[in-house]
Amino acid sequence: TAAPTGGGNAADTIKELQTDGYNVQINGDVPVPLSECTTTGVHGVPNTPASSANPGTVAFTNVEVDVSCPSYD
Repeated sequence: TAAPTGGGNAADTIKELQTDGYNVQINGDVPVPLSECTTTGVHGVPNTPASSANPGTVAFTNVEVDVSCPSYD
């Protein structure tokens, strides 16, 4: 499947990446639940498809998700 690239709900993006087998690092200040944050970028997702021996699998590749969250100060 294609990896999310940004603009969506941060919680959904992170859940999708983790479901696909990625280890996710969050970049940004997260003072509220991730469901209130927006994904602004995803880095480290390989550009090549999974191997033919194991289609749809990822060997714990680390990816970074940039997020932007509202501040309710």
